[in-house]
Amino acid sequence: MKHILAGGGIKHDHRPGWLEECTMILVRHDDSPMYSESDKERRKPGTAPDGTEARDAFEKDYGRIVHSAAFRRLQSKTQVIGTGVGDFYRTRLTHSMEVAQIARGIAIHLNHSHPLFADENRLDVSLLEAAALAHDLGHPPFGHRGEQALHECMAGYGGFEGNAHTFRILTRLEGDRVYGLNLTRALLLSVMKYPVLLDDAMEGRKPDPRGRLTPPKASVFGEDREAFEWVLAPFSDEERAFLTRTAADPDGGRETLHKSLECSIIELADDIAYGTHDMEDAINLRLIHPSRLTEMVEPLKNRSEWPELGMAFRELQGIDPESDDLKYRLKHAISGIISTFIRHVEPVPLMENARSPRIRFNVTLPLELRELLDRLKWLVAEKVIFSQRVQMMSWKGATMIRQLFDAFMNEERLLTENDREAFRRAPNDRIRARVVCDYIAGMTDLFALRMHARLFGQSRGTFDI
Repeated sequence: MKHILAGGGIKHDHRPGWLEECTMILVRHDDSPMYSESDKERRKPGTAPDGTEARDAFEKDYGRIVHSAAFRRLQSKTQVIGTGVGDFYRTRLTHSMEVAQIARGIAIHLNHSHPLFADENRLDVSLLEAAALAHDLGHPPFGHRGEQALHECMAGYGGFEGNAHTFRILTRLEGDRVYGLNLTRALLLSVMKYPVLLDDAMEGRKPDPRGRLTPPKASVFGEDREAFEWVLAPFSDEERAFLTRTAADPDGGRETLHKSLECSIIELADDIAYGTHDMEDAINLRLIHPSRLTEMVEPLKNRSEWPELGMAFRELQGIDPESDDLKYRLKHAISGIISTFIRHVEPVPLMENARSPRIRFNVTLPLELRELLDRLKWLVAEKVIFSQRVQMMSWKGATMIRQLFDAFMNEERLLTENDREAFRRAPNDRIRARVVCDYIAGMTDLFALRMHARLFGQSRGTFDI
């Protein structure tokens, strides 16, 4: 058994941000039933731990992700507000760090408060933080419109989807070209939010009423099937069938139904960050009036089990968007809302007869808190993502991506030397298109702008709102 000591125990109070401020003792048992030996295995032969390392397998995963080039590039990729707006608003990098912090808070809460995770059966905080930091690595430049543009470009070549590209980065593109970062099986399973091949998810899928192709949610490209099958290999046939089960989606394709425990925690942490931190940015940018947030919190302000929502309401009430203390009061209120969400996360049964608790359970929020979170996300989408200014910015980026894709496909000498060689060695058009897609998806917003300007002339205007 290994102890990691940091402070003298867990704080218990009801102040906003208690999880951010808490000191704790993390105890990890090497023989924990939560994580089997197969969870700690890596794909590359001969890389089993020898017992002499100070860090365990999941802490190594964390280090490999933090030190990767793909992680650094997130600092110049759009979250919700374009990266050209200024250096105050969130990027994919700061968003990923905040998702990791919230996921850590959920793990601490569950380990401390729920009997399912008592004693040696604790969630591994390093694993959750590492997977949360990696969850957005595959997003291309210019946000979701950039993702849609790449999917349209790849329509005849296997498609594109940001989650699937995350898996491809981790298992092939970053680090070793055969094994990628050579991460543990548990880490890879934790980022597979939609455990299905994109080819399978696209089968039967139709364009939307305007004829546009939107990518279905999937975590693996057909080219990365071998790594996908390796991740699922230790599970029984029944467990694999359950984890990869799909249903028909409204557009005629397939959508997944299940995910691992850690993945459900990261998904919830991602939703919380999106509905609160992106709301904070939108209010600071005057895209949303703080009174809208006040209205959403007000129905729950007097609930005794959620005292921090009452504090958040009082902080928001009457707040002036032009006042000097807007940022402080807003930050205080957002902290209370986040803490309320974190404190009330609960495990729910998923597959009762699964051998691993990582498939046996997921997490959820109480219904009223889930509805509050969904309303916050809806308001950010309605007033920011789908606003005219942001859509104009996104459309411009998507147009650039289509033009770059056509240029690279028609003239491979525009690619980097390594990509050019890969393009020429590719046995068919699908693999050649994937080489081009990998190159564009790895670009930051700024690099894509500059590349487009070199090829097509300097574009007037900037990516601001």
